[in-house]
Amino acid sequence: MGFRELIRRVQQYSGFTDAESKDALECMVENLAVRLDEGERKEFANQLPEELQDIALAVRPTEENTHQEDIVAQFMELQGIDEPRAKMQILAAWNALKEAITPGELNDIRTQLPNAMVSFLY
Repeated sequence: MGFRELIRRVQQYSGFTDAESKDALECMVENLAVRLDEGERKEFANQLPEELQDIALAVRPTEENTHQEDIVAQFMELQGIDEPRAKMQILAAWNALKEAITPGELNDIRTQLPNAMVSFLY
């Protein structure tokens, strides 16, 4: 699935504008990628369109971004939005990404995410 199609999927799930859907998708990829070990991050990136591959591969884990379990708070801060909108962005982007990633890769990702994040997404 291409980048534009993923953005359209986020829009379908959320009703967001094109720009907000793109931002949500990019932020979600970054949020997931930073929590994956190097090998898994490369596998994740390989299943994404080129525009998102660059984001997944460029993000580097730090003490701050890998141990913060509250993805909603991160979205609120990064996007400058309220909690209901952050939750909607996360779930819309996640649902779109699930369509682009193989079930095996989704399972591999799930095993590396913090429990609170898994509970929210699954």
